[in-house]
Amino acid sequence: MSHREQALEFVRRFTAGDVDGLEPLLSENLQLAGPYLQVESRAAYLEALRREPPEPCGVRVLSITDDGDTVAVFYEYEKRDMTLTIALLFRFSEQRISEIRLVFDGRESA
Repeated sequence: MSHREQALEFVRRFTAGDVDGLEPLLSENLQLAGPYLQVESRAAYLEALRREPPEPCGVRVLSITDDGDTVAVFYEYEKRDMTLTIALLFRFSEQRISEIRLVFDGRESA
């Protein structure tokens, strides 16, 4: 699976609420930084998601930029009563996601 395909698979599994399905995509030493969460391992990230699992929702990909070992995905996270615009920057190492930078627009779109 290409890095682009892995990034899109991450988005698909996350928006489906498939926390267990994320594990094989992630490096053990995953670094994740976002507005509400910063972790330094795959185990810590999965534990945080299991405590507060993502709500299954719709997704509409707006843009993908692929630059070898870095992929950026912009998408709309379509929940029941709101839509959030999300940006994820993925970095890869040894064919797994090793770093994720999460940015989102907290203003809801109806």
